[in-house]
Amino acid sequence: MDPSSGNGGGTSSSGFSTFSDSKYHEARRRKRQQLQQPQRWSYTLQDIPGIIRKAFNDVNTGYAARVAAFFGVTTGVSFSLYKFFFVRLQNDRPLAKRSRFAPHVPVTLLDKERIKGTDMFLFRFALPNSYDYCGYEPISSVQVTTGTVRSMTPVTRWFTPTSHPQQRGIIEFAVKERDPGRMAARLRSLQRGEQVYLGRWMREFPYQNNTYGELGLICTTSGASIALQLMNVMDKDKQDNTQLKFLYCHHTAKDIPFRSTFEAYAKRNPGRISVKYDVMSLGRPAADDGLHLGENVFLGHIDPTIVRKTLPPPVVTNGETGEPVRPKILICGPQRMLLPLCGRVNMLGNYTYWQGPFYKYCGFLKDMGYLRNQVYKFGVSTHLTAYQ
Repeated sequence: MDPSSGNGGGTSSSGFSTFSDSKYHEARRRKRQQLQQPQRWSYTLQDIPGIIRKAFNDVNTGYAARVAAFFGVTTGVSFSLYKFFFVRLQNDRPLAKRSRFAPHVPVTLLDKERIKGTDMFLFRFALPNSYDYCGYEPISSVQVTTGTVRSMTPVTRWFTPTSHPQQRGIIEFAVKERDPGRMAARLRSLQRGEQVYLGRWMREFPYQNNTYGELGLICTTSGASIALQLMNVMDKDKQDNTQLKFLYCHHTAKDIPFRSTFEAYAKRNPGRISVKYDVMSLGRPAADDGLHLGENVFLGHIDPTIVRKTLPPPVVTNGETGEPVRPKILICGPQRMLLPLCGRVNMLGNYTYWQGPFYKYCGFLKDMGYLRNQVYKFGVSTHLTAYQ
């Protein structure tokens, strides 16, 4: 049959497909499509870029989607930098030198010891690593936060460690038991192996060796940790010639907390550390208890006579230069004790103790000739919610 006649099978001269060759052209179209479009490797993930572009370019929600994506990416990158770079750098530093933005440090309770005959506890915690150390500058305190202890909610308080700043792997706290006491109840309920968390540090008084010549310290049982920290630092530094005169106040002469520890420091450092006591009751002292009224123990509230016998005078003479020097007097106790001595104190921004304006400095220390810049007040809050 003549193909030019337009009858029969095959392809017409006009190029249009006929019924007989439709399969041939369909196969060619499929082949062209396969060459033009790459093979899909996923019917879900491969569509995500297109979906994202569509969301970003949407007239109604595109702007909000772009802003959300920007903040999401920024947050993710920031968290990655914080977690994998900043935190690792902080972990190589001493605890007290870490940034305030560093995560809290978990410490594990090793043991707790009640000081015989007293209401004081000595808590010993293990740092995360055996090579970790506090590295604080005396005299410093740290924020301690408990977890959920025996269904009791977490509480945060400031405590002064009694262990040496260079001691590896261990940190110790001397805590007075109070009833009622929110923090004391939680610490008392801690069992071996449970954790608390150390936050940021506060340097309360800038002590430096061979700087003050003579140093006086008055504290009650609540401030015993300050005396323990200072004596520990002085005891380890034999090049420090500072003379510390310590007056420890307790309600009775029997079972004075940490008395053996204080006197051990004084015995190892004769001429550098001296310890005397002020009590409200002598009780029934034994003949060999080493306490002698009027010599190393005094009875009644602190007054100018006791201060003159136990602390450095307002002005002393430098033995090397012969120049007059005014020694520092440190005081740590409840507000009711501070008021007659030198006036009250408040904590300022959890960074230091605000000593108050000049016209608030009062008490018999001022009358005895001690200047305002000679007296440093730590202060211990007596508010119910601040009990340790």
